[in-house]
Amino acid sequence: MQASLRLFAVPLSAVLLAGCGSSNGSGDAGGSSRTPTSTVSAGIPGCVPQCLSGGSDPGTLPAGSHRTSHFLNGQLTVALTGRWESHEDQPVEFSVAPEGSWDLHRVLFWSDLIPVDKDRKRAAGVASTASDLVAWLGTRPNLQVSTARSGRIGTAALPAKVVDIAISGTAVNEVADCPTRACADFLTWPNAGDNVYGIAEPAVLRLYLSDVAYGGRNHLLAAGIEGQDRADLKDFLPEAERLIASADAPLSPAP
Repeated sequence: MQASLRLFAVPLSAVLLAGCGSSNGSGDAGGSSRTPTSTVSAGIPGCVPQCLSGGSDPGTLPAGSHRTSHFLNGQLTVALTGRWESHEDQPVEFSVAPEGSWDLHRVLFWSDLIPVDKDRKRAAGVASTASDLVAWLGTRPNLQVSTARSGRIGTAALPAKVVDIAISGTAVNEVADCPTRACADFLTWPNAGDNVYGIAEPAVLRLYLSDVAYGGRNHLLAAGIEGQDRADLKDFLPEAERLIASADAPLSPAP
């Protein structure tokens, strides 16, 4: 990863601490695209995303089919109803929002998420599987995690475990520059250095986790739906779920 992954900038609500980008949400500080180093092929190499670099800020996206340039080696497509915007297309993340609502809520696709403790170090003993990550999230101090339920990702209906993640009402703040009462960091990505993903009260993240295979290796695919609070998440869900259901890539369920 060449970009700075930590993003505190959600000016409207200041409740989501997210992403692979700078303060404007792009892969570069100025929002410009970098030359992609991924190579589209018939499949996705098993080393992806660790072996890729580069990133771009796609900007405004028209209605219709959109294909990534970097995420999943440029082989994820989604169907967009109406105009959307994206400021993250990197090997570990592709994220989109309805045009004009980037600071309110987003849909995110992630590859090979890594859990981190409150010291922002990789959590020990957690395998890169949906079951292990869900179990670990349930033990994470300061997070309120719903009981896992079954879900699907994409046109291939990849089996997924689905949880809603929020800040606990009794949480003790973990982040020095938290914009609200309490924040917690809990995820990172390959090649991310010290950069992490977290949420700030009252934000909610609905997280879909699916064990998938490509290039002869097993991977952890994630789709997330961010809401600035529970009401916002509820309102955004129908639109976000349609987009997640439209996702297509050369993936199969992990054996």
